[in-house]
Amino acid sequence: MRKIWTILMLHLKEFFKSPGVLVLMFVMPALFSWIFGGMTINSGQNKPVVNVVAGNAEVSQKILTLLKADHHYEWKKTTKQQAKKNVSAQDAIAAVVISTDVEQRIIEKKPLFDIIVQRKTENYLALSSHLEGTAGLVVRSYQTTSKLEKDAFPKVLAAVANNKGVQVEKQIIQKDAKTNVDINLMFVGFAIMFMMFGLSGAASTILDERTGGTWGRLIVSPASKVQIILGYLLAYFFMGWIQLAVLMVTMNLMFDTTWGNLFYMIPYASLVILCIVGFGLMMAGLVKTKQQASAVSAVLIVSTCMLGGVYWPIDVVPDFMQKIALGVPQTWAMAGFKEIISGSLHAGTIIKDTAALLGFSALFFLIGLRGMKFE
Repeated sequence: MRKIWTILMLHLKEFFKSPGVLVLMFVMPALFSWIFGGMTINSGQNKPVVNVVAGNAEVSQKILTLLKADHHYEWKKTTKQQAKKNVSAQDAIAAVVISTDVEQRIIEKKPLFDIIVQRKTENYLALSSHLEGTAGLVVRSYQTTSKLEKDAFPKVLAAVANNKGVQVEKQIIQKDAKTNVDINLMFVGFAIMFMMFGLSGAASTILDERTGGTWGRLIVSPASKVQIILGYLLAYFFMGWIQLAVLMVTMNLMFDTTWGNLFYMIPYASLVILCIVGFGLMMAGLVKTKQQASAVSAVLIVSTCMLGGVYWPIDVVPDFMQKIALGVPQTWAMAGFKEIISGSLHAGTIIKDTAALLGFSALFFLIGLRGMKFE
């Protein structure tokens, strides 16, 4: 055990002495998370602005209330001249002009709203469906009350505007509804990718040690082969955990993120790190030089991370891509982290993800150890 510990500490010291490795494993994932995490959070807080030009008539005010029912937009009442300026300057995606003669327009079957828009962006296309629905609601309300007393139309609009809609009893399976799962998963994804780069690079140092003679001297030392391998693997495993722990604390300080129940998080993250260590060992056993290891690892890591949903949710890709993604460990790692961070913790899903990662780990270690030359 003492010999294993000596080898472990030797590699950890070498690890912390390398500025390049520290940048790759700590600075880069923190920087990426800060940039993309900040962009994601800010995009969720900033709603598209829609200007509304409306008079003080009761009907206009009730229609404005109906429009504001869509909380995906920030509705700002302004003058028609200012609305044109705001749309022209792209400070507002569109301006909705509610005419003072709404009832006359309905009778003459003219468009209910005048829309000022510069470009038909995605936000405007989404807004247009809400405008059409509101206009249809107003027209039907007028047709229903046209033969009643004069103030029946604004009364019906007021009743519709104040209606809270049909209440649906919801049962949220996800236990922690406040957790922003997608953003937290993005941080986990960056950590996995840079961990793969860092640990693969660390494992490939075995190749340099072979050519430099260090590996040969270690083989003839009193330490057994099992002790040497355990020393190396434990060093890489602790490297992975140090990186993940630092990133978890950093992301928590930067974005107040949560990581789910640590009782499940710690063993599952350990399994993911073990799988990544196995991947690094496999690369060290398959290639002959460190340069080859760097080139092959870069291609494999980037491509499998893209396929496994590290950069974006795997649900957005076509079905056949999702089936292919089952062949890479990142898919199962991200699925398990999603279960833990979201708090849903579906036993069947966690067991399936764990079994898949155990399978990948066993395969990687088998290939890596077979490729190691103890000579």
